[in-house]
This record gives sequence, C-alpha cells and structure tokens, in this order.
Amino acid sequence: MRQIAIFGLGSFGSAIAKSLAKGGAEVIAVDKDKEKVEEIKEYVTVAVACNSTDEKTLKNLGLENVDIAVVAIGEDVEAALLTTILLKKIGVPSIFSRAITPTQKEILKAIGVDRIIEVEEEMGKEIANTIIAPKFLKRVALSEEHAIVEIKVPEKFVGKKISELKLRQKNKVNIVAIKRSVPDIDRANGSRKFKEVIDTVPDPETIFDENDIIIIAGKDKDIKKLSE
Repeated sequence: MRQIAIFGLGSFGSAIAKSLAKGGAEVIAVDKDKEKVEEIKEYVTVAVACNSTDEKTLKNLGLENVDIAVVAIGEDVEAALLTTILLKKIGVPSIFSRAITPTQKEILKAIGVDRIIEVEEEMGKEIANTIIAPKFLKRVALSEEHAIVEIKVPEKFVGKKISELKLRQKNKVNIVAIKRSVPDIDRANGSRKFKEVIDTVPDPETIFDENDIIIIAGKDKDIKKLSE
C-alpha cells in the first residue's frame, strides 16, 4: 500500500488527502492549524498538527516509508518552499509541490521537485475548455494539446458499430471506454432501478445506444470536432 504525506490542509490539500485515502492509500496529513487537523483525522491514517518548516519536527514524523509527499500549502509561499527543501533534504523519494506565483514555480524547478502543481492555472484551463466545448462532460488533461474526455454519444453514432465508424483512421481519436445505464433489480425490495456499467475494453462490434457516454482520448481539437 502506498504511503503519501500531504502538507497543508486547506481546501485543496484536504481534497487530495480524502481522495487518496478513499482510493486505499495510507495518508499522513500535516498542517500547523490544529482545527484543520481535527477536521481531517477521521478520513486519513495519521493527522498531525505541527510546523513543517522545522527540520527536527519533520524527521520525527516518520517519513522514511513515504512514497510521495505533496506540498499543498497555498498562501504562505515561504513555508511551502522551505517544507519542500526540507523534504528533499531528508530523502523523500518523490515530491509534488504547489506553485501560486511564477517566482515560486521557478524556484521549485531549481529545487528539482517531481511535479509542480498549478491549481489556479489548471482550473482556469478547464473552465475555458468547458466554455469553449460545452459538450465535454469531463476532461482530464494529458498534455497541452491532448486529453481524455467524456462526451454524450453523438447522434450520428447511434445504431452503428465501433468498427464501422473507423474513429482512429478518420477522426484521430481512440475510444477508451463506454458508460451505460443498465436495468438492475434491488434485492432488498425487488424494485427496478438502473446502475452504471463501464466497458473499459469495448468490443469493435459494440453498437452505440442513444444514452451512451463515451470516453475518448486524443487531441482536444479532434475530440471537439467529433463532438460537434
């Protein structure tokens, strides 16, 4: 099981900590604010209230088995940078660190962190993409130009097989998965309901239904063209 330490429990850090814990990781959550630590402790493996800019304190946290440290400290740029430097110094193998200013980003590059997280910039791009391409239900960026996107199946696909559409050749995109709602029976009371099923390796002979959600990988411009 992977062990991950999160430093900074604002809304961003707390969301990461809870998601990682829900996904099965052992999470050590750290913040100098005792109230934030109290709020998160029921969701994570260990929650600690301490000053992460103190080297002795960091060493006493027992980070020798941590696989990744995420420095999610926001407004206190000095604390975020010092925490990152100390984590490098004590030998944490992989560090993700948040940058909220261009200068902070350049310093993190110089320090050599494994990934620089730019929340505001990434969110701005996602909001822009939602405005530009409203048919994108969800989007996960893979690079500046590439993404994995959920879209409602285009009307022109309904009733056709994946194989006959030749999406890779004609549209330069790949179908990663198909989401479908299928009838199900509630065993408790015998009522009929629907459950979501995801086919992660769709058969080329699969015929699209009008209610399908398709997950596509490719260039943004090609996916956008397809969804229109």
